[in-house]
Amino acid sequence: MSVCYITIVLFLSILSILLGTLIYLLPMLKIMRALRPKPISIYAGWWVISAPFLAAMLTVGSGQYAFGLLIEPLEQEFGWTRTQINLSLSFTAVGSFIAPYLGYIMDRHGAKNILVASMALIVVSYLLRPMMTELWHWYALSFIQYLGFSGASILPAGRLVGIWFQRSRGRVMGITLMGNNFGGMTFPYITTFALGLSWHWAFISLSPWQGTYLLFGVIGILMTIYALAVVREFPTREQIRSRGRDAAFSEGAADDAPVTLTGWSLREAVRTKAFYAIMIAMTLGTFTYTAVLTQVAAHLTEEGISPGVAASALSLLAGCGMCGKFFMGLLADRITARYALMVDLLGQAGFLVLLTLYAGVTVSLPMLWTGAELPLVWIVVGCFGFFLGAFGALTPLSVQDAFGVKFYGSIMGVMSITMGISSFLGPILAGWSFDTTGSYRIAFLLVAALFFTGAMSLILASNPKRSIAS
Repeated sequence: MSVCYITIVLFLSILSILLGTLIYLLPMLKIMRALRPKPISIYAGWWVISAPFLAAMLTVGSGQYAFGLLIEPLEQEFGWTRTQINLSLSFTAVGSFIAPYLGYIMDRHGAKNILVASMALIVVSYLLRPMMTELWHWYALSFIQYLGFSGASILPAGRLVGIWFQRSRGRVMGITLMGNNFGGMTFPYITTFALGLSWHWAFISLSPWQGTYLLFGVIGILMTIYALAVVREFPTREQIRSRGRDAAFSEGAADDAPVTLTGWSLREAVRTKAFYAIMIAMTLGTFTYTAVLTQVAAHLTEEGISPGVAASALSLLAGCGMCGKFFMGLLADRITARYALMVDLLGQAGFLVLLTLYAGVTVSLPMLWTGAELPLVWIVVGCFGFFLGAFGALTPLSVQDAFGVKFYGSIMGVMSITMGISSFLGPILAGWSFDTTGSYRIAFLLVAALFFTGAMSLILASNPKRSIAS
């Protein structure tokens, strides 16, 4: 009995001490809870647009920025000419030709399905590339890849930004399409790193270029799963209200009602001069992707620049392109996207000429210190990248400024048909220039002239009428 009694007393004593301590500390806990910072609430729209950001990073980073770094390994492996390899880029025209169909589906069924399906096509094309042995395999897989190009980049990005950020779409569109440039900053290094792992890939009987494409496919799988998880078509009234943005809803709509979209129909848009002015500018401007961007690394190495420096220059180009998207997006909010696009095309034309003629030149700067030198490649590549990057954000903004968001997919899709012309001719022009003259100079100078022509087409057009108040 004495042992049980002592045990009970000890238990009650310990319990009393614990309760007393808790009672003593309770006011302090309340104070600490009051002082604890509230969790930061992130607007759901930022999670939504992160998916097209990553999709653009994959499609443009691996398909364009890194393309030039894989040309030489393919030449050595198969003995193909650069014209034959570059011809695969002409299949970007396929994405342009099916864009009206994708835009029509997206306007009626939303951006998520188009985005995920398009990314899946790109992933499949990368995963199958290590097995190709013939030139037609290369073309067939490029065809599959570019089937998903429009649906994984500009179409869903434009719609989702236009819906979730109706009053700040200039800035947000720039941020979303920075994915292109972030891909340009990362994928050249990923590609260079993967190509250098020759003995690692040998363990699974792959050559470096095969392992690189396999890595691209794995990255794409992860991004596709993420898009499935986060993309939602419309914000709720509560989500909009949390940002003070409930004007987009109809009066009396329920809290889970979708945003009410307005804008011009395709039939109305094609009757305006603005439609054709923007379409011409977009068509000519697209040469920057298929005839220039994919060949920048190869052009720099032909000008005597080492492959490592060329990869760093590509990353600089991409980084400056991110700045261009943001600042030119701000400019578009102030002077309209049409005028900003005009400035952008003129900037691309000027700095492309400098990139063509002076990329390999080094300037002495004795006023700084003896022997000081400045390679002009860093200046001309950076400035060209600033305007190149902005072009991708300004084209959907120009369409939305003129015609609204409701039928953006259909209007942008029809405009994209003519972009197939530049998608088809750009790689052929670049390959012909190199195979004929041993350099890309003729192609680059011709493209600079096309940029200037695109800017002039916007000057001659009347100001596009706004159909909605944003």
